[in-house]
This record gives sequence, C-alpha cells and structure tokens, in this order.
Amino acid sequence: MMKKVIIYTLLMFGCLSILTSCEDWFDVSPKVEIKEDDLFKDEDGYFDALVGVYSIMASENLYGKNMTMGFMDALVQNYYITSAAHPFYYASKYDYTHNASQTIIDKFWEKMYEAVVNTNNVLTRLEKASKSMFSDDNYNLIKGEALALRAYLHFDLLRMFGPSFKMDKDRKCIPYVKTVSKENTPYSSPVEVVNACVADLEKALTCLVNDPVKNSVQETDNIYLMNRKTRLNVYAVQGLLARVYMYGDNKGKALEYALKLVDNDSLPLTTNISGVRNDRVFSQELLFGLFVDKISTWADDFFKSSSMGYDLQQLEYYLDLMYDKTAGLGNDVRYSELFDIADYYGKQKKYLQLSTDNYNAKYRVPMLRLSEIYYIAAECTTDLGEAARWLNLVRKARNLEEKKFNSFSEVQAYLTAEYRREFYSEGQLFYRYKWLNASAIDYCSINIADKLEQVYILPLPDQEKEFGGVANGDN
Repeated sequence: MMKKVIIYTLLMFGCLSILTSCEDWFDVSPKVEIKEDDLFKDEDGYFDALVGVYSIMASENLYGKNMTMGFMDALVQNYYITSAAHPFYYASKYDYTHNASQTIIDKFWEKMYEAVVNTNNVLTRLEKASKSMFSDDNYNLIKGEALALRAYLHFDLLRMFGPSFKMDKDRKCIPYVKTVSKENTPYSSPVEVVNACVADLEKALTCLVNDPVKNSVQETDNIYLMNRKTRLNVYAVQGLLARVYMYGDNKGKALEYALKLVDNDSLPLTTNISGVRNDRVFSQELLFGLFVDKISTWADDFFKSSSMGYDLQQLEYYLDLMYDKTAGLGNDVRYSELFDIADYYGKQKKYLQLSTDNYNAKYRVPMLRLSEIYYIAAECTTDLGEAARWLNLVRKARNLEEKKFNSFSEVQAYLTAEYRREFYSEGQLFYRYKWLNASAIDYCSINIADKLEQVYILPLPDQEKEFGGVANGDN
C-alpha cells in the first residue's frame, strides 16, 4: 500500500506561470521547501498549488509519457515492438507481472494518488480560507478546477485499475479519496466512482460559470487566467461529464452534455486543413491540453531515432489499413501530416517540437478533444441521421469525404477504428476496448478472449494488495 504520499506542495520559486511545468516542483531539498501556511497565504499560492498538480500529471510517469504516447498505447498494438529489451515489449504482450511493466503500473497508482492528495489539500485549505483574500471570482475558479482535477484523476484510475461496467460494475476496485487524513480510504465500485466523479464535476460546473475561457479575448494581467485550455476549464468539465456518463452507460446524460459543446458555435472543428502540418495536435479543438515542457525529451527518443533502440514505430502496411488509405474517400490528414514514412515503417510526428509549429500547439498533450464529444454524441443519440452528420463533420475536418452509415452497429465499429486514428499516441483507445469488453484488439496477434480481466484490469501494486485502501495522509 502507498503508506506515504506527499501532501504539501513544495514550491520552486520562479515556477509560477501556468505555461511552465517544473520537474522539481516536489523536490524535498530544504532550499526550495516552504511552509504550507506560507504557500496558502494568498490566492497566488492556491494557483501555484494547482500548477503543482498539473506538474505531477505532466511527468514521465503519467500523462507526459507513459499514460499517453508510451505504455497505454503499446497495449493496443499501435507500435511494432519485437525486441524484449524495449521498455514496452511486455506491455504489448499483456505481461503486467514482468518488472518492466509492473514498475510503470505501480507508478501510475502512486503518482495519480499523489496528485489526488495534493488536489484535496487545495480543497481543504479553501474551506478554511477567507474569501476576501481572493479577487474577482477566483475563489470559485480555483475550487471548480480542483474538483474537476479530482474527478479526472479518479476516473482514469478507474479506467486502468477497475473492471468495466460490462465486467462487474459493483466490484470494489479503487478508493475515491476526498479528504486529507491519516486514515485509509475504503474501496469503491465502478458505479460509486462514476457517481462520485459526476458529483464533483457538477459542483465544478457551478463554480466555473464565469470561467475566462468563455471570453474570446482574454485581457488580464493574471497569468493564471490565461491559456485556460491548458487547464480543466468549464468546457473541459462539460466534455468530461459526457465521457464519464457514457462510460457509466448513461447515454441520455452523456448526450445532454455532449450537445452543450457540439452546439456551441464558439467551439468549431478545424477548418484549416493545410495548417495541420504546423499544428499536429489540432490545438483549436483541444478542450484540455496538458502543458508538458519536457515533451520533446521523450518524443524525440521514441519518434525520431532512438540511440537506445526504443523507437515507437508501426509497419507502413498496418498504418495504410488503419487510415483507410485505399478506401478512396480522401487523404486523411492525420496520416499524411502526422507520420513520417521510411523503409516500410511509420513514426508519429504529433509530439515533435518543430520551430515552425503553431504556438498553441507547442508542448501540448491532448487530454480531451472536441472530436471525442462528436463521437460521444453519435454513439449516444437514437437518431442515426444525426449520428452520421456528426461523424461526417469530423471526417470533413480530417480531409475525408462523406461516409454513409446504415446502422448503429456500423457506427460503433467505425468509432472503434476512428478512436485509433484520432487518438494515436494519446492513450485513449485502450479505454474504449475495455468499455466495450471487446474479445479481440485489432492488429493484436494474441488471443485475449479467455483472459479479458487479465488484459483490461491493471494489477494493483503488491503493497496495496497486502494492506488495502489508500493512505491519503502523511502516514
């Protein structure tokens, strides 16, 4: 069990901008440690503490690498890995007990809960704080963002370590930690985790009603109120509610929240197809894109030429199949502009940091896309014509011709393939296969039909199995 989780954010002076991530944010060196009371003495301290949470999330152990471009996408066979020396070889074989896999999985658990506890500390301090220390609507903004972070983190913990609803929605699987305490938090079931996420996100929405992200021109001297798409803003919360409700098999509520975004004229899909070359993350469509300042360190090693032989590449033959190259329905810009093809192999270019790149695309890891909301709407509606219209709007934004859909079974099959194309190297496809409880994973040579739980549920750390429950305080 994770007996000790860092609670108090240790602030590196100078790392105050939301545009700056800092690996040493939680450095325990006395030179950078400040007392918690000093951190929370004014509203800037609260903003700084939130930046600390994003810094954990942006680390190599979580969304900066292993939960997006690395381990999680190796699980869905997006990479052609043949050497047992490759760090994701055993992941691609669904061997979670090998040390190479287990070390990564254990870090998922540890660092995600570290981020949760730091988030809870912000919320606990807010409860005791005087609202007079906050300017404008910043008290509510900070609270809403913290609540949304707590839900986002727990939901992905559920999608990794818990059974899907189709497997067993009532089995206790992970703790939903809401307090800062020395006591262990008992486990919750998938139904309970989804309900807790929804409760936090609904509260977050009420707090974020005045989110500056709604303003087309953000005129402010407060750096924390700029670039709101790099944070969990009100649109991201609406999108996350759609994602959570769909995972919890509540299609009616998922559609309700999806339509809030699909019908929002201020949130258009990409129209500048030629601009994708310099904006390979489709930054205009990002509802939430995590700022990861060290992204090139990992992307260059994986997707350029790795001196260690840790390249993440795919056979050109499979990429042609994935992106329907021979279907004759257009030239998919996600293939033509996002991959380099050489010697029968293709490498993803999405995360390479090029000097010609659009500023808003720099150092961004997609966490929630507008396109996913269109997919959710299409999957949750009962109107096949509307589903086809939404899917074809995304196709048009990807330089593809209109496609006819004759049934919802066609829609679902199309979306599984589309999740691979749209979210390549973003870690989302595994969760779709799990949600479907799919008995096979495309491009996978391993028969998983008789071991779905072994494949779709990541194992808890050994100490967690032994003791049970997460210590959410400084034990």
